[in-house]
Amino acid sequence: MVGDEKERWMELCELATKEQDPVKLMELVAEINRILESKEQRLKAADPKSIGKEPPAASESGQS
Repeated sequence: MVGDEKERWMELCELATKEQDPVKLMELVAEINRILESKEQRLKAADPKSIGKEPPAASESGQS
């Protein structure tokens, strides 16, 4: 994520936790979603095989 975009995403999340107006909350959530979708597209372009894969569970990697 680009530095300014990461800071903006974090700021929006913090604002969303405190927002009381449902309309403003939906606007914040929409902007957060836009930023995350943009990041997902960049990640898919960089390494399409890694998107959607979860890291192995602790038991699968030899950890207990």
